[in-house]
Amino acid sequence: MKKQIIEKIYRVVVYLRLSSDDGDCQESDSISNQRILIYDYLNEKPEFSVVKECVDDGFTGTNFSRPGFQEMMKLIEDGEADCIIVKDLSRFGRDFSGVLQYVERILPKMGVRLILVNDNYDSIFPNRDFLTLRLKSFINDIYPADTSKSVRANLYAKMIHGQCVAPFAAYGFLKSPEDKHKLIIDPVAGAVVQDIFHLKLKGHSLNEIADILNVRGILPPLVYKRVYLKQDLHTGFKLNSNSKWEATMVRRILLDERYTGVLIQGKRTTPNHKVKKVIQKSEDEWVRCENTIEPLVSTHVYKVVQHLMKHDTRKSLNGLALLSGLVECADCHQSMIRKSPNRTNFYYICSTSLYEKECQPHSFSEKKLIEIVKDSILYYISLMVELDKTLQYVKTISLPESKMYAADQQMKVLEEECARLLDIKKKLYDSYCEGLLDEEEFIAFKKKYNETLKQTEDTIKRQRTEISNMLSTLEKHQEWMRHFLIYKDANEIDRIMVATLVKRILVHSGKRISIEFWYSDEYERVVSLLHMVNNIQPGYPLTSFFDVKGGIKDAQNK
Repeated sequence: MKKQIIEKIYRVVVYLRLSSDDGDCQESDSISNQRILIYDYLNEKPEFSVVKECVDDGFTGTNFSRPGFQEMMKLIEDGEADCIIVKDLSRFGRDFSGVLQYVERILPKMGVRLILVNDNYDSIFPNRDFLTLRLKSFINDIYPADTSKSVRANLYAKMIHGQCVAPFAAYGFLKSPEDKHKLIIDPVAGAVVQDIFHLKLKGHSLNEIADILNVRGILPPLVYKRVYLKQDLHTGFKLNSNSKWEATMVRRILLDERYTGVLIQGKRTTPNHKVKKVIQKSEDEWVRCENTIEPLVSTHVYKVVQHLMKHDTRKSLNGLALLSGLVECADCHQSMIRKSPNRTNFYYICSTSLYEKECQPHSFSEKKLIEIVKDSILYYISLMVELDKTLQYVKTISLPESKMYAADQQMKVLEEECARLLDIKKKLYDSYCEGLLDEEEFIAFKKKYNETLKQTEDTIKRQRTEISNMLSTLEKHQEWMRHFLIYKDANEIDRIMVATLVKRILVHSGKRISIEFWYSDEYERVVSLLHMVNNIQPGYPLTSFFDVKGGIKDAQNK
């Protein structure tokens, strides 16, 4: 048998790639199968000498920032290899323009031979089919784009149905062993989260909370997940050889609404499957699913904490103040500072008048203020007790719906407003016809009043629905009343009680105090409904409640 004359020995780099991001999930595309196919091709081909095998396992082909690919090109640039063998064009890359740039320009310029085994392509032969190669490259580029679109659609469908698609659960939660898309409470970290919210309610600053957690020896979130949960992950939390709790970690937890039982996903995205730059979405684009997780804190506690974080709750030399972060100047609405001339008697002073001299100087004794707040809170709680009894009575009586509509004073005001807006619209048209308004003015005014009219009509519609479902409406209102009723037997006040019931304490320049309680709007709506019921069917519990209620303004304004 005549021996084959070998004119040149090619130094070969075997390139293998696989990525689930591109939809490369077929068995034939596995790294081991690619290797077998290429070495079968090389069998009995003495003109090839393999110098290196470069592998990119888990790297997308939509770009060339792959360690294996970069290693291969470095070998070629250094003159250690002059031939690349790949299973097919899709393994080389899936970026249409980038692949053709390498195949038709870069590699030929460098004198490198390219062999695509399954595509029956060898760059050394002059009769190679460039049109087919371009078509295959184009198809390979479309494939990951289509896969990416399908994956995104699938993830979005899971998110809107309340399924967690994140690879790891947030601190305080665990992935359910039965269903990886469901979150359950982590008993260890969950208790820490609850402690953090409780400490904030007590008036501690973020730094103080971090110090308390460090003294207790509690592991910070990332360390806890790595050490206790054995998770290998990276987050925004800082990690070093002496990792401890910091104010930023505490802040992230206190701002995270997921602890109220709301699953929030889809905060970030990328422009497309090729560009991996992370884009932060606006809040209205987030996917929110209520009541999909067991809450660690109530919605009310979360709202109170968000309110407190906007105010000064720093600890003084005498420790935490009972009213810390709640006292505001009624004129400039800035937090008032707690000061003492002798470290015995404390006063709240307007910070704006003290430092910037832009507000009237006024102060108030802390001791007197605490007495006023105490009396007001205890009185307000007693009013809630009476309100609860009154609502229980209302549930027992039957009221005609038509009479309720007629008796609702707020409904009457809204209907009068609707009639007024319709009359204005008619006069606008008359003015336009008479030439008093030009077309541009008419359109602008018409748009403005149409929007106002629609808002008023929507409010009337909601009001009618509320009246039609009055019992369920009253049940809903009783939910927020529970935050007050749990203190019905209290004779004294403490920090947690004050923070969860009082939203702000306003100090006026004339030594007058006004107190704004949480859920004051909801309270007024319930009272409005009870006035309507009392107008239709007066009864002792209702009249008794309104007699007691008469003192509420005195309690709120002292």
